[in-house]
Amino acid sequence: MRSQNRKAPQAWGMKNNKLTIRNLLVPIDFSPLSLKTISEAHKVARHFGAVIHLAHVYQQQYPSEFMVPVLSAGQTAESVTEHQRDSLGERLADVIRLHDLPATTPTHLCEGASIFHEICRLAQSIPVNLIVMPTHGHDGFKHVVLGSTAERIVQHAPCPVLIVRPQVGQGKNGATTESANEREPTILVPIDFSPVSLHSLQYALAYAADAGAKVLILHTIDLQDEFRNEGRGVYRLADFRQTARRDAERELHEFLEPAEFGDVPFEILIRTGKPAPEICRVAEHRGVDLIILGTHGRTGLKHLVMGSIAEHVVRSAAQSVLVVPSHPETRISGLSRAARQPRGLPQKSEHQFVA
Repeated sequence: MRSQNRKAPQAWGMKNNKLTIRNLLVPIDFSPLSLKTISEAHKVARHFGAVIHLAHVYQQQYPSEFMVPVLSAGQTAESVTEHQRDSLGERLADVIRLHDLPATTPTHLCEGASIFHEICRLAQSIPVNLIVMPTHGHDGFKHVVLGSTAERIVQHAPCPVLIVRPQVGQGKNGATTESANEREPTILVPIDFSPVSLHSLQYALAYAADAGAKVLILHTIDLQDEFRNEGRGVYRLADFRQTARRDAERELHEFLEPAEFGDVPFEILIRTGKPAPEICRVAEHRGVDLIILGTHGRTGLKHLVMGSIAEHVVRSAAQSVLVVPSHPETRISGLSRAARQPRGLPQKSEHQFVA
């Protein structure tokens, strides 16, 4: 049997196969969609006894007609900047009151042009066990779109990221239907036999144990990829498909052996097709509540990279997606190096407010 690295990084909140979430980070841009995410974060926080941190990344804004004498420019610019921070701080305080969050909820204002970097850096400095955010925020070309920001946070975050979408079974007003309340919660976990997907499975099992959910383990056989890897001549497609499935079943048995399921009910699915679309199809067909997957699987020219699959699923799935990062220690190191490097104007500053 292949050697598996079974130790899940502590940055994930995993210790002895138990999931501990102490701090949640919720990036908001004050759009309705980003504000709706707070209610989902509130559910997770109550379940794990975690603290919610609200964060907003902004840039200095000056009116187009803003003109001052040269001698007083520095003083006036400072007052405009402070006014902007105070105004944003008041808006964050209003968010806390309107969403029935504790009055002590920490809020963070980060100034910077790169939203994803500021969020990831803040997650590392707190430190955060889970980032909770939607796939996009403001509509229109005039505003920053959290859709692309969410994908970049998935790529660079030092901790898991929960991308929230309306749950299956919710009505148009967001209320959960009776049938959704009665059925057993289900988590879909795609795997590709890599150590990273084993870690994401361990995370999913711990999450499912806390949530009382069932786990669907999905492996997708990409026959086109198998053809390329084998480099042989002509096959009878039916024979080749049968051989590929038999090999996948054998490898799946070996892969799952070190996993600790405990009392979590699970089901194994093997499908044929392109991994990302098949993941979305299975999730829709089985009505799963959450997809949990890793950002990176096998490497090298012979194999698919799970990172691009995760990004595709984040963009396309109708369900919420929880992405478990590969090599979080490397990501943390990269964020620390970036923080030490000199940065050009405008200078970044961070302020914390407690409502």
